[in-house]
Amino acid sequence: MWFKNLQLYRITDLSKLKPDQLEAELQKRAFVPLGSSDRMAAGWVPPASHAPEVFAYANSGAMLIALKTEEKLLPSSVVKEMAEERIAEIQDKEVRKIGKKEAKEIRERIEEELMPRAFSRSRVLRALIDFEAGWIWVDTSAQAKAELLTQLLRETLGSLPTKLVQTQLDPVTAMTTWLEHEAPDNFTLDADCTLKAPGDDGAQVTCRRHDLNAEEVKLHLKSGKLVTQLALSWADRLSFVLNDKLQIKRLAFLDLIEDQIKESNAEDAAAMYDTNLTLLVQEGRQLVNAVIEALGGELGESAATPLLASAPAPAPAAKADAPASKDAGAVDVPW
Repeated sequence: MWFKNLQLYRITDLSKLKPDQLEAELQKRAFVPLGSSDRMAAGWVPPASHAPEVFAYANSGAMLIALKTEEKLLPSSVVKEMAEERIAEIQDKEVRKIGKKEAKEIRERIEEELMPRAFSRSRVLRALIDFEAGWIWVDTSAQAKAELLTQLLRETLGSLPTKLVQTQLDPVTAMTTWLEHEAPDNFTLDADCTLKAPGDDGAQVTCRRHDLNAEEVKLHLKSGKLVTQLALSWADRLSFVLNDKLQIKRLAFLDLIEDQIKESNAEDAAAMYDTNLTLLVQEGRQLVNAVIEALGGELGESAATPLLASAPAPAPAAKADAPASKDAGAVDVPW
């Protein structure tokens, strides 16, 4: 259930998003499987298997959504090979040379012929719309996938006032400073990083399971390399990797949170799902705020005004009480 990545989008105008209308709008654009001649299909699906009728799963002032895509796999090499055979056959039979325009039309016809027989691949991409804190988190490290989800969400809702988050400090400059000196308060350097010399062709060094305080790492920094990716832990609760695009990757619970989950006494899979989702929302909010604060705060316009007041952050060592239900602290929705 836990997100592995956070691609961050700031909601710039929360008044344009209507939590009570989200469920109905997503259902209107529900996923429809590919037709025999279609190449790609995309639509919304329920994000929780134990709630198969719920397209916007509410928890702690946020809503979890899921986009399903299905794509036909038709290798271009197969199309090219068959097109060349057909072009050669026509040229031999009719004793003439096929021009570029006609060759393109032949390739397109072959694609149409092969499409019904092509295998298909489906994927589900999840996102969290945080109405309380004014964020959309997409669980991917691929910018193109995140843009696909936000674009379809914009088409579904008619409006989606968002922007990629930017901070006062450039992540590369900040991470390089942290590695040279020390991590910000409540953050700890872990054992992975990527360093790169400036320029498109700059030399790159990747350290894995390595002491980042070692002299050889410092020598790379002295030679002018900059940090483009850095593994960190936060407040003994979460571990993650921050990169130069301000993406949070390889997000994971640490032992303290794992202990909270074990002590939650969730009675079934649905209750465990809600426990994990509550922790994702609450811990994720604090982590995102801490990362942005460590980078000097957001650049430009002030953060969007939340619909609900943010809850105070718990102390790092706090133990969770009984797990919150999926509607705990959620905006009022009609299901």
